[in-house]
Amino acid sequence: MIARHISPQKKKLVYVRNFSNRLLHWIIFFSVLVLLPTGYYMGNPTGLVGEGEAYQATVMADIRLYHFFAAMALDVAIIVRFYLAFMSLYHRDWYELLPLPSRVKGAIKIVKSYMTFSKPPFYRHVDPFDGLLFLALHLTMVLQLLTGFQLYVHALPADYWWTSLIHLSTDWITFVLGGDQAVRWVHHVMMWITVSGVIFHVYIQVAKTIIWRDGHIAAIVGGYKYRDVE
Repeated sequence: MIARHISPQKKKLVYVRNFSNRLLHWIIFFSVLVLLPTGYYMGNPTGLVGEGEAYQATVMADIRLYHFFAAMALDVAIIVRFYLAFMSLYHRDWYELLPLPSRVKGAIKIVKSYMTFSKPPFYRHVDPFDGLLFLALHLTMVLQLLTGFQLYVHALPADYWWTSLIHLSTDWITFVLGGDQAVRWVHHVMMWITVSGVIFHVYIQVAKTIIWRDGHIAAIVGGYKYRDVE
């Protein structure tokens, strides 16, 4: 029997993400990582900590503080990311997130490739499917921002200037959703949608890295991924 040797696919490194893009990605990631458990505790405090002991008296205050700081980091990162999507000197990628017919068609092809384990076309930056997923996640986070501020403002002193600013910016969301309880409900539902989206996103990137060895995980750390050489 003659042994057949299959040569590995030759690849080359391609620079796909600059430092600011990678930094913002990790700020958003770790902010969400803090927001999810702290938000869950705030919504269901007895689920994690019991009642009655003196040392537990400030647990909610501490959790709310961590949640607030993480929310501020997330808000700033999203605002900067939105700015760079239009004004970046490296790569202005705003159009890659738009649900244009061509992008939707490309996303469907990529989903088919995932289902059949066939390698999708190479995209240097964001492929159509990831673009639509990122758009959905960012819209979800913006809605969480608005509903979160509306929930937060009720605990602020009425005579602070930023209280008036938050009321001016977010009171309309209460009217649109139909009341404070609806605002709270939407905020919690968006949390679970974000959890699902983040898990799915990480799974897809890990799967692509393992199956096609293109370095998708490495790209968000070092900025480079691999492209097949014909």
